[in-house]
Amino acid sequence: MAKRALAFGARFKGNGRTVKVQKDGRGKGSYEVEVSRKGRSTERRQHDDLGGALKDFASSWRSRLH
Repeated sequence: MAKRALAFGARFKGNGRTVKVQKDGRGKGSYEVEVSRKGRSTERRQHDDLGGALKDFASSWRSRLH
């Protein structure tokens, strides 16, 4: 299976929380997950691979339920 870089970003928004994943400008194959909430500072986490970034994106989105 061929692997391609994420050519777009993903953003989920709900209940005052926004979670985004996008290509980072640091270098080839780096991604950034950004979590912002009303009344709180924005959290940004760097990942070296797409798989790790998407896992972080999913767990950040699921954590809004708790």
